[in-house]
Amino acid sequence: MTAVLGRLWPPAVSRRPETATELLGQAGRLRRAGRFGEAAQLVVRGLTLDPASITGHLLAAYLHVARRTVEPARQEFRWVLERDPSHPRALLGLARIALDEGDVEGGREALMRALRAYPDFPEAQALLDGLATRRPTPPPARPRLDRLRLPAAARALLALGDDGAVIAARPEAAADRGRRIARAAGLAAAALRRAGFGALRRAIVEDAEETHFLRADATLTLAVALPRTTHVTQGLLEINRLWAAAQHELAIARDAVAGATAPASARRVS
Repeated sequence: MTAVLGRLWPPAVSRRPETATELLGQAGRLRRAGRFGEAAQLVVRGLTLDPASITGHLLAAYLHVARRTVEPARQEFRWVLERDPSHPRALLGLARIALDEGDVEGGREALMRALRAYPDFPEAQALLDGLATRRPTPPPARPRLDRLRLPAAARALLALGDDGAVIAARPEAAADRGRRIARAAGLAAAALRRAGFGALRRAIVEDAEETHFLRADATLTLAVALPRTTHVTQGLLEINRLWAAAQHELAIARDAVAGATAPASARRVS
């Protein structure tokens, strides 16, 4: 898990000996200041010196949450709880992940565990109180890729969610390449943000035999794999057409989800 954090933020070279406590204390201050990259470098160095540091793994979890790399964050919180089953911050972190994913009961259970161990925990109590009026989160809408007309030369079509996970693939075996596309898109998006150019909207990812043409917004990334010989203009035309069709399918899927989760009284026709 620490290795994942290190790949996201490569460590800088230290010029003087430091203890794990010093490194992690400074990392915590940088994280609270929003300087996540610098904080991550110090966490990696701190955990190299003290791999069993609960503080270090908790900080790693927070930094993964900041990067929206949910699964490594969950693993780090669980690592802490394996060593301290009632750690309030780790329980709160797992509760927030569960609630973000729509798992209300899982979030409630983690919050109640935290409050049983630490009754005076206002953040956990506020979240628990908010669940009383919270509506269940509907399942995410997924575009029906099987309804999209692919170019004759297309080798694969992928739809990725906002966390980089594959939510649909055509053919299904193409889902294996989703992680590579998500990583490439994530690196490109980070470079654009650092340069002040805003969010990633379009991209071209090349490998040995194929070129992936991408369109993206805050919630969806769509990628079509075409032969390397495809002209850039043609590839962009194809992904734009597929993007428009996918948005139409998403709208239909969202309407279906909304109808299925609406209260019975709202669905009745008078």
